[in-house]
Amino acid sequence: MIETLLTVTDVKQWLYCPRVAYYMRCLPRVRPVTFRMQWAKDAHDDEAERERRRSLKTYGLADGERSYEVDLASEQLGIRGRVDLVVRRADEVIPIEYKDSDGRAGRHFQVQLAAYGLLLEEAFGLPARRGFLYFIPNRRGKQIELTDDLRDAARNTIREIVAMVQSETMPPPTPRRERCANCEFRRFCNDVI
Repeated sequence: MIETLLTVTDVKQWLYCPRVAYYMRCLPRVRPVTFRMQWAKDAHDDEAERERRRSLKTYGLADGERSYEVDLASEQLGIRGRVDLVVRRADEVIPIEYKDSDGRAGRHFQVQLAAYGLLLEEAFGLPARRGFLYFIPNRRGKQIELTDDLRDAARNTIREIVAMVQSETMPPPTPRRERCANCEFRRFCNDVI
């Protein structure tokens, strides 16, 4: 097993482009910070402040206790992470993630949300049947059912990343080359045009 827990962000990155997870786990000192990354972080922080003034109606919820930036870790799952917002209700716990994205709930975002759901279930002892992706640009939340398929994908992805880290083998790049255009690691992938 690897020495430190993977992050839920590693899971998301692996599904977006496995090489990002490789660079972050196997070559952690090479990560450049781009203007776009800093801008997205600032937008995320601003949204977190606005969230404190919103009601839960944004998510179609009548009640629930909100907790912000909740740190979670699980030795059993092999991951740790910080959920942007957690809504705890009497019969469920709901992870909510802010995304500086155009409103498309890509599989990488959905599996990330499922990984947070698994962590929350272990921490709170309540089911996480659903989560929300809150898209900052259009200020809308999208409910995601945390299906068995998404949960299995999170667990399988963790196993794949652990195997990659242990072997220190660079994975192939994403087949979706348009993702490379804005990647902070694009100049490290000399085999990608």
